[in-house]
Amino acid sequence: MQQVQQTECFNIMEKIVQQKLEAYLPDSGCCACDMCAGDIMCLALNKLPPKYVNTHKGELFSRVDQIMLRQNSVDIDFAVINAIEQIKDNPRCQQQAKK
Repeated sequence: MQQVQQTECFNIMEKIVQQKLEAYLPDSGCCACDMCAGDIMCLALNKLPPKYVNTHKGELFSRVDQIMLRQNSVDIDFAVINAIEQIKDNPRCQQQAKK
């Protein structure tokens, strides 16, 4: 009997949004604490369609289509930048108490 190797579905959009966040957040003037960064991730991801890929032992089984990423790049940038601005204006962390 052949053993079936375990795989996991992974929303590759999470990784893409995380990379965009790391690029835009440092110069945004927004708090970069874990709570604010998490809130930004959630806001941005809720505005974007998920893109699931199958993974095997932590490696991608299926590559992300680069054309799809280019077409959606503006949408991803827009979602991340808007989320940063929302959290910058209304942080839930300790910085809010300082205002």
